[in-house]
Amino acid sequence: MNTNKSVMMHSALLVALSLAGAQTAAAEPKMPELPNGWEACGGVAKAGMNDCAVKTSLHSCVGMAKKDNEPDSYVFMPKGLCTKIARGTVLSITKDDLAKMKDMMKKM
Repeated sequence: MNTNKSVMMHSALLVALSLAGAQTAAAEPKMPELPNGWEACGGVAKAGMNDCAVKTSLHSCVGMAKKDNEPDSYVFMPKGLCTKIARGTVLSITKDDLAKMKDMMKKM
């Protein structure tokens, strides 16, 4: 009787994990919004911690930076802060640019 309970518990757990994995795989990558008074700061994001990347980057967006301080991967920071950080470069990313990237990602 304990064996049947154990098999049922394992089966239920596998089903739950499978459903969670399917939802994660089907989820669209989220594009960040550019907050008012903030700017895109390139060259300062840790690997996997970037908000997005410029169009010429080797990856598409959120959390895909492969190594620390990639110059084309950026994080949003309050205006004026980026240039105070070593390797920080203000990238000219606009809300229109983000909207275009969001449309491109939907088509992928």
